[in-house]
Amino acid sequence: MKKIIIILLIIHCSLIISNAQWIQQNSGTNQNLYDIEFINEKTGWAVGDAGVVIKTTNGGINWINIPNPSPSLSPNLWSVAPIDSNIVYITSGRDLIIKTTNGGMNWDVLNFCPSCNSATIGVHFLNKDTGWFLATNKVFRTYDGGNTLDSFYAPWFTNYEIYFKDINTGIFTGDGRVFKTTNGGEKWFDTYVTNPGSFPMLRKLGIAENRHVWVSGLDAIIHYSSNFCETWSIIDTLNEGIGIVALDFINRDTGYIGGGSNKIFKTTNGGYNWILQKSDTSSLAFIGSIRMVNDNTGWYCGGIGNIFKTTNSGNPTFIFNYNHFEIKDFYLYQNYPNPFNLQTHIEFEVSIQGSYLLEIHNLLGQKLLEVFKKDFKAGKYKIQYNAANLSSGIYIYKLSSENFTVSKKFILLK
Repeated sequence: MKKIIIILLIIHCSLIISNAQWIQQNSGTNQNLYDIEFINEKTGWAVGDAGVVIKTTNGGINWINIPNPSPSLSPNLWSVAPIDSNIVYITSGRDLIIKTTNGGMNWDVLNFCPSCNSATIGVHFLNKDTGWFLATNKVFRTYDGGNTLDSFYAPWFTNYEIYFKDINTGIFTGDGRVFKTTNGGEKWFDTYVTNPGSFPMLRKLGIAENRHVWVSGLDAIIHYSSNFCETWSIIDTLNEGIGIVALDFINRDTGYIGGGSNKIFKTTNGGYNWILQKSDTSSLAFIGSIRMVNDNTGWYCGGIGNIFKTTNSGNPTFIFNYNHFEIKDFYLYQNYPNPFNLQTHIEFEVSIQGSYLLEIHNLLGQKLLEVFKKDFKAGKYKIQYNAANLSSGIYIYKLSSENFTVSKKFILLK
């Protein structure tokens, strides 16, 4: 009898029980949704096709359709920017900009050009009065809540998102480009995030600490800057066959990206590695926008009216796996600094005494060199690795024991 109980316990523990990480909400619409923004855990807005504006004041339990004065010539709404519970800006095609100051009960049309073949998509405000709107080949700037709009030339045509860290310094994304200004948007210069002949759709920006910037596009290459777009590096490529159009970072380490097939991914090491999270991937709808309001709570929206929510940072609500009781031979940490120029530190922690092998591979999996092969006792170790024999690029460092192998990526910038 005792043996039967033990066997049943082992079988039970071997099962993985995982509740959904992202839960679908009832948006009340089947129109494509392109942007979702929240001011806190309760109040948020989403906009999309056919002039759809929806609002929640209870964390997404209910979404309310908000009538608005969108002209019939520009029904698709691209971006929403709630400043507080009352003031909200929305943008659309033909340079339409509308604003409410009473939570959507009434709207003012701040700008509209029926004859313009231009779409105003990006919007960012530093406060209730000072903000910028990004359109085709132009940027609007206001210092008085949109009553006055100054227009400046933006040297690109298909543009998406704009962000300012202060009244002078800002960036915007377009097809294959990220531009920067240091004079409030009056002049812009290319930061060369991609080579001049590349035009992946770089839509959303990820920002942390007003210094770290991430951007990606249809090629699913993750571009990263640690100095607000002064220099760029490629830190990962998501080989999932989907384009990336939604991106949000909570802090320097934790971020989310999404795109086709309703797939959402999370990183906890600044974008160097991404893990697919559990959501309804049976839906072929795209993810258009992601917004986290804190470490745990966030939403994403996308095609056919999809809105999904997490209250646990997208992690499984319960996982119990017998394999978790197994003691792994070692744990390999992310190298630092990363990216690095010539030298970096690699740390690992050994649980079981034995022989360990550290190798460097290229992205094709080809072995380039062996750093060490030696015996280690249980404990924590750190080595300083010198990459003098490698050229700039992304590489894989792999630590192996007789029973266990772990790989991570590092970036060398010489």
